[in-house]
Amino acid sequence: LPLVYAASGEVVWLLVGATTTLLVALPFIPRAAETAPVAKVDAANCSGCRRCVDDCPYAALSMVAHPGGKPGKELAVVDADRCASCGICAGACPSSTPFRSMTRLITGIDMPQSPIGVLRERLRVALAGRQAERPIVVFGCDQGPDVMALREPGVIALNLICAGQLPPSFVEYALRDGAAGVLITGCSEGNCAYRHGPRLTQERLLHLREPHLRPSVPSDRWATTWADGGDRHAVGGALRELRARIDAAPPPVAAIVEACT
Repeated sequence: LPLVYAASGEVVWLLVGATTTLLVALPFIPRAAETAPVAKVDAANCSGCRRCVDDCPYAALSMVAHPGGKPGKELAVVDADRCASCGICAGACPSSTPFRSMTRLITGIDMPQSPIGVLRERLRVALAGRQAERPIVVFGCDQGPDVMALREPGVIALNLICAGQLPPSFVEYALRDGAAGVLITGCSEGNCAYRHGPRLTQERLLHLREPHLRPSVPSDRWATTWADGGDRHAVGGALRELRARIDAAPPPVAAIVEACT
């Protein structure tokens, strides 16, 4: 109404028409594409095993002849338009094992914003000097419950892009480095932000999918729980249950030998 009195009718109708046109056109105006980080392949460390291709939920990976020219050897390549930046491919790569004797762990395929080598270093630093606490390491997912809220004496929380980004060998690595147990959590099954994170993780841990957790790793020292993003109680309950199971289990043989000596 103030506009009607302050301007002529023609101006008011012109403004109304322009505003209406803009509102109608908004859904059709192309927005600037988000530049999410894309998985990167390292030719020197890619063995051509195809596991990343098999596990990628978005068919963003394929194989080509290796640029080195060796007959029969292939190299993974990433379709940037399809890559969802989930990191599941890094969890599938056999070169992502933390047991590799490299000062700086470089894997065959990795996420530039959250490299596996950085995860190994964070785990090492977090466990350093804390063996007496018998800490439990909780590997969480950025899309799932907030594991950082669980941090307290005896709990080490580390986040990944997706639970499927975690190489299963990290469970054994954490236990060998002094962790009393390992809990892995992420989105509830069927509601994974990246489609198949919980299923792929579970299959790797249960020796149903490569790379798998070694059968010699005690099953009473690790657990998984899948919950919705706001469900901290489910993860807290799983953490208490794992702690109780660990406390009730007999000490590892190595601990008995150390006590005797």
